[in-house]
Amino acid sequence: MRGLAMKTALLAALALVAVGPALAQQPAPAPAVVPPAEAPAAAAADASRPPLDVELETGGYSYNSQGRRDPFVSLQRPVAADRGPKTRKPGMEGFLIQEIALKGIVRTTGGGVGVAQGGGFIAMFLGADGKSYFVTTGQRLYDGVITAVDATSVTFRQEVTDPLSPVKTREVRKSLYASEEARQ
Repeated sequence: MRGLAMKTALLAALALVAVGPALAQQPAPAPAVVPPAEAPAAAAADASRPPLDVELETGGYSYNSQGRRDPFVSLQRPVAADRGPKTRKPGMEGFLIQEIALKGIVRTTGGGVGVAQGGGFIAMFLGADGKSYFVTTGQRLYDGVITAVDATSVTFRQEVTDPLSPVKTREVRKSLYASEEARQ
């Protein structure tokens, strides 16, 4: 039985060797030819199609978006470029909320000069430039505004610059006492 299987396998291999050159000599199938009547219609259809996404320019490739988003541009664009002038104003209007440190809060009865004209609380901040600034409610900063000053803390309304964030403003609170900030 074993000899019969070997003979069958040997005959099959010899048949493949004998037929192989005959298969290789067969002519290849003829390429499909477009009839002349259909050729202008095909050319017109190609002309009506929009151009490819990548077009060849002098010196390289350029992306043709055709109304779609460019996949090579970051979704998190630099926001500072969209916010206006690149240089900050001097003083408190040029500082970010994170750049200032609350150093003290005083209470006035009013009748003073400058910030102390109205009654209420006045906050003293140390700016990034090393100078001290006295401010009250309504003072504008580069990325927010002071909304409240009380005996122990100052509350800011900060403008969120993250383009992916659903909220546009958030409340930030700076306290005189570090232990109070840790509790929040």
